[in-house]
Amino acid sequence: MVNDEAFPDRVDKTDVRHVETLTSALRALDHEYGGGSCRDACVALLNWANPLIDTSSSGQVLHRLQVAIADLHNLAGWASFDMGLLESAHLHFGRAMGLARASGNSALEANIHYRMGRVHLHYELAEDALSSFQRGLPIAQASGSTLAVSILHANEAWAFAKMGAERQALRQFARAEDEFHRSEAEDAPPWARFFDLADLVSIGGMVHTELARTCDVKYARSAIPLLTRAISSGGAEASRSQSFRLAALAMNYLVQNEAEQAREIGEQAIALSGSIRSARTRDRMRPLKQEAERLRGNEAADDLASSLGKFMTASRGAA
Repeated sequence: MVNDEAFPDRVDKTDVRHVETLTSALRALDHEYGGGSCRDACVALLNWANPLIDTSSSGQVLHRLQVAIADLHNLAGWASFDMGLLESAHLHFGRAMGLARASGNSALEANIHYRMGRVHLHYELAEDALSSFQRGLPIAQASGSTLAVSILHANEAWAFAKMGAERQALRQFARAEDEFHRSEAEDAPPWARFFDLADLVSIGGMVHTELARTCDVKYARSAIPLLTRAISSGGAEASRSQSFRLAALAMNYLVQNEAEQAREIGEQAIALSGSIRSARTRDRMRPLKQEAERLRGNEAADDLASSLGKFMTASRGAA
């Protein structure tokens, strides 16, 4: 992708555009095929791009370069997290945060807080996740991006749901919906464009899924149509997100003791996840397997638990 001989004596907007364009392409790979499809390329590009900051350039070019490299570190951190490489993820997020602050780009800074919070959320550290989201909120508000605010409110709701805080979860998700609809006229920055209506509805489904587990099984009934809508709206380029949604949908059918429906959907999630290079696809199947095992003795549930076990131990599923 890059080599030392291509290193410029002086940085100009063409070099910055090079970083931005490649980051956009790598982000698309991550979204569809998982962090394993792009992490090495992100690191290689960073090895070339980071020294550019020390190369003399105009103030405007330097500012744009700081944002571009911060965004690339943000992506490298996310891809590392997706691969289960937590130390690397935290290092990249820290570097991204420093550059975002140096550039004064508060919308990007807020996005980094969101992504750091999602790491905590994935590992069931809901209170730490909530703290990250709440630290990002005033920064998002100061940036003027209602989309950034919506992202953080939606994920606050998810954290509250994991904590069993029913009222707060529903309230924060309602705020997320309000801010999302206000943001529709915004020109979203590249690091926030993933958050479309399908993603908003999907997080609503995740919130209700968690509430079904922590508060009242009645929430499975409301989670199912939300996740079904998100799945039907998601595109082919969002394979990883679709895998997560299918796994959550199967979970809700199991909560309602509808094992045959859960088996069908769970098998879809496994089939879709096979080509995705992401440790998270394996991790997100674990609660589904536990729920299937709760119905041990039911043929459909036993079949699903067996299929999930095979997927989770396969090297490709853990890539």
